[in-house]
Amino acid sequence: MTHAVTCGDYADDGDPDEEWVVAGFSTAEAAVEYARRFIRAGIEDLRGEAASNEDLRDMYFRWGEFALTPGLETVPWVDFCIANPATKPAETDYARLDPNPPA
Repeated sequence: MTHAVTCGDYADDGDPDEEWVVAGFSTAEAAVEYARRFIRAGIEDLRGEAASNEDLRDMYFRWGEFALTPGLETVPWVDFCIANPATKPAETDYARLDPNPPA
């Protein structure tokens, strides 16, 4: 059994052309870690444009990219990321965990 993460753009929520699935994770934990890093990367990309943490939260849920997988509670994770900026590149390096890296 493999695990997957569904990703997409909040700005285009509900548009199936704006969602994609990253499949092939060998464990649920690996899928959750990918999703966590993906979300954190999106928050960090928006951080410089936000006037406050509340503004950043609003911006993320309006224009950010989401990642959904069983076992990840998105809202608490988003709140944690907003309150605790990433300090190491690995915290946002979701591509390194992709089970299907580009050739």
